Amino acid sequence: MQLSRAVLSLASLLALPLHPVHAGDRVYRCTAGDGKVTFQGQPCAGTPAPAVAPRPQAAPPRRPLTGPSEPLATPPAMLRAGPPPPAAAPVLPTMQQWASGADVMVVSGYEASAAATQVVVDHPARPVLLVLTSYQARRWQVSAAPGTRIKAIVVGVNQGGEQVPVDAPPQVPVANDRLPYAYDKGNINFRELLKGLHARYGVEKITGYRGAYTLPQQVALKGPFAPDPMLTLAGVPAETPKRRFAFDLVSLDGRRLPFTNTGPKDGKRYTGIVRGSTLGDLGGGPAVVHPGSRETYYLEGNGGTLVWAREGLGGPLQKLAPPPHLPPLSWGSGLAWDTRSGILAIVSFGGEGHFYRYDTKRQQWLDARSLQNRDLSSLALDAQTGEFLAISNAAELVRFNARGELEEVQPLKNLLPDLDSTYDKGNARLEGLAVAANGPDTAIVNVAKGSVTHIWSVERDGRKAQLTYKAE
Repeated sequence: MQLSRAVLSLASLLALPLHPVHAGDRVYRCTAGDGKVTFQGQPCAGTPAPAVAPRPQAAPPRRPLTGPSEPLATPPAMLRAGPPPPAAAPVLPTMQQWASGADVMVVSGYEASAAATQVVVDHPARPVLLVLTSYQARRWQVSAAPGTRIKAIVVGVNQGGEQVPVDAPPQVPVANDRLPYAYDKGNINFRELLKGLHARYGVEKITGYRGAYTLPQQVALKGPFAPDPMLTLAGVPAETPKRRFAFDLVSLDGRRLPFTNTGPKDGKRYTGIVRGSTLGDLGGGPAVVHPGSRETYYLEGNGGTLVWAREGLGGPLQKLAPPPHLPPLSWGSGLAWDTRSGILAIVSFGGEGHFYRYDTKRQQWLDARSLQNRDLSSLALDAQTGEFLAISNAAELVRFNARGELEEVQPLKNLLPDLDSTYDKGNARLEGLAVAANGPDTAIVNVAKGSVTHIWSVERDGRKAQLTYKAE
């Protein structure tokens, strides 16, 4: 592939973008007799051609990016900076080789305190792959301490299509890529950043990380760097629970999906078909299915309509509205059904929110109690005790008695390992959690885009929780 010529300014050391170079291609930097530098896809004149390795298959197209994102299938543009060498430069390694034998260092932030962020890398122990990401394109000035070798620089910006200016040391290749900013390692953005680096460059872990909402003018990357599972592709590992117990989740098409607190009971991967605890998750809001038949109750629209499907989804439907003496139902967010007593419980948020009870045997609305402005995103029945459990958007475990009266609130946010990596903290609500209960055992389930990503097992007293399942 023939690349366009680039003229490098020795005074400014500004990197000029070339045409995109595909992952797996080799790039040769050649210097002509008059001192002009060219980049080309074949060896320089007088240089023997190396053996050509098999070219990897192209990555499949990825979904459109609308925020924190994975890298595009279209490869990044290669940049160069620094004065030309006195002779033809050696072959640049392919981008997939940049992380091989190198320690990966990441600097990331939403914004910066100065016009340019200076990054000083002081890590002579091993070569370094430096990754720089931000929300908007900004200028980076990179320098290496004596003895430090920067193998390559990947610079990412959350808003695609922008070329990011980088002042880099001579001979260091720079690639522009579309990668999310992640100023906190406890955030889904950080997990997406790691996944993107793994897919593009083979990164398995990050050795050094510096993140801040507002980056200072100068950032120093200098050890010692302590091992941290949050900086690995695998992340926080799941543990073996003290007790294993079973529960069901509901699919988008109204089936009961068997789970335990260690994952899918039958070993299957229910990807993209699990109903979430919110109305906006793939259009499949809360639903309950009778354990001995296909009879189903679910919420539709904005959660303001309770629907009875006596023969299951796809069969005859009947809409059930609360009578005038009860508060109108809106933004219903959770359902739980005690099929022994026939009591169907519904919780809603928006305004003060309410806990409704509906008698499915007599087909009669019973009552509604105020939730006093507590927003709940899930509801479940504990068949052993007859009480109802819910999860609030503040990561609280909320217990109600069989009459729908509030009994207890237990904060969980600081007890659930790896919880912060399931959502964009600071920019999104924590509303992907669902709850399942079985006497002394409680499971908190995170559903994202129709898939279960995490399951936590919580002790009855709410003092300890384990991460007992994590999707690969």
